[in-house]
Amino acid sequence: MTGARPEHPPRGVWDRYWGDKAHVGDVYPAVSDLLAEITQALPDLRGRRLLEVGAGTGREGHQLARRGASVCALDFSPEALRLSRQISGDVRLVRGDALATPFRDASFDLVYHQGLLEHFRDPLRLLRENHRVLKPGGLVLVDVPQKYHVYTLVKHALIALNQWFAGWETQFSPGEIRSLVERAGFRCERVYGYGMHPGLLYRVAREAVKRVGVRLPLYPHWGPLDGWYRRWHSALRRLERSAVGPYFTLTVGVVARKER
Repeated sequence: MTGARPEHPPRGVWDRYWGDKAHVGDVYPAVSDLLAEITQALPDLRGRRLLEVGAGTGREGHQLARRGASVCALDFSPEALRLSRQISGDVRLVRGDALATPFRDASFDLVYHQGLLEHFRDPLRLLRENHRVLKPGGLVLVDVPQKYHVYTLVKHALIALNQWFAGWETQFSPGEIRSLVERAGFRCERVYGYGMHPGLLYRVAREAVKRVGVRLPLYPHWGPLDGWYRRWHSALRRLERSAVGPYFTLTVGVVARKER
């Protein structure tokens, strides 16, 4: 239908985004500590079947595989899978559609995605597909941009100017993402939040100067101030992990269980 909004994120956007990276080392890891969240949810990974949807580089999955899990990473961009392949051969890489994954019902113990759900106009379709491929009692981990953050203001300003790298996307409050996964048939077990380190300002500046041929390191070096920076970072992380953390951090995530 003419003028209809697409259900999927535009594929060319992500092929360009990942294709611009020659090596997986050029890509920041997930904002959230997915390894910590997943191993808290599943302390014994041996023999567990895990699926990352919209995996991008999927670097956390390679580490989870080394800890004994059987990991599958699904993405529709061949450029993302190219980068993931640079890490190891321990993860099964699948090119496919997040809304119609090529897996049987009840195939996985855990399904997770970070920075994916916010790109779908109808996020319930994605969560219901996650629900389908999970075993009864299995877990879903969903990690999205948090609504009440300066990132949201910057993002929407750039979207309005048609300058946002990822096309259209939205964001969620802790209550909204919890309610959404429950509408998809899950029981929410906990909500968490993480901030962006290094911060948004440094990342924006790094991307800006790349356009004039200057390449800053992924992480800033503050020289004699590094000790102060590490202490500030540790204090901020403790605040993020507190009860109020999910209400001010850049990302908010939920861990929820499929009960039947």
